[in-house]
Amino acid sequence: MLTIEACEEIWPLKKVFRISRGSRSEAQVVVVTVGNDGHIGRGEGVPIKRYGQSVESMLAQIEAIKAEKNLDRERLQQLLPAGAARNGLDCALWDLEAKISGKRVWELANTRIVPEVETSFTISLDTPEKMAASAKEVAL
Repeated sequence: MLTIEACEEIWPLKKVFRISRGSRSEAQVVVVTVGNDGHIGRGEGVPIKRYGQSVESMLAQIEAIKAEKNLDRERLQQLLPAGAARNGLDCALWDLEAKISGKRVWELANTRIVPEVETSFTISLDTPEKMAASAKEVAL
């Protein structure tokens, strides 16, 4: 039988992160753990305030489907809307399936592994000099 647990963790950031909507020195994270027959899968999600998400809403969404029989990744897509709660639980289910099967997630997803993945992220607002230095630190 699948067990689902979720809890809030506060992760301190190495330095304050600033954007136009505010600053923060920590990340509020919901850690999701799923278990089945001695195997444990783990995932996490970070609520995005501007999308109406909060730690409380994430925990409530996850709590609402804990008793769901035969929950799997496909059924999850029908039960929860896209967002941080579904992401955390989906990642935990992928991790659990990988551990049970002895395969890596990319193998389960039937995709090839790639040596590099292009991504983007936001440089924290600061003085132009400090922002330039931050950009230089992470430049390829």
